[in-house]
Amino acid sequence: MVHRRRDQHLILLILSGLSAVAGILLFIPAWLKRFGTEIAVTDRRVIYKTGLVQRDTTEINMAKIESVDVSQSIIGRVFGFGTLTIRGTGETIEALRNIASPLQFRNAIMVR
Repeated sequence: MVHRRRDQHLILLILSGLSAVAGILLFIPAWLKRFGTEIAVTDRRVIYKTGLVQRDTTEINMAKIESVDVSQSIIGRVFGFGTLTIRGTGETIEALRNIASPLQFRNAIMVR
C-alpha cells in the first residue's frame, strides 16, 4: 500500500514537471514575439515592426488608408485581442495579427 502511494506521487511529480516544461516552452516564443513587435500611430502614418534579429517594417501613410477592419474570435473578445486589416488605396492590404485592444487601435487610426 505504501509502495503504491509512492508510485502515484512519483507519477504526479513527473507529470507536473512535464507540464511546467511545456508551459515554459510555449511561453518563451510568445514573449519573444511580443518583445520584438512595435506598433506606432502618428499623425502621418502607421508603423508596424516585427522581429528581433530579422526586422520587418511596414509603414502606411494615413492619407492612403481607406478602411480598417477588425476581426475578433470569441476568445479574442474575451481576452481583448484581434486582427486589424488595413486597406489602403490601390492593392495595399496589411493584416496586423493578434493586436491588443484592436477597437481602440482602429479608432486611433481612423480619428485624424
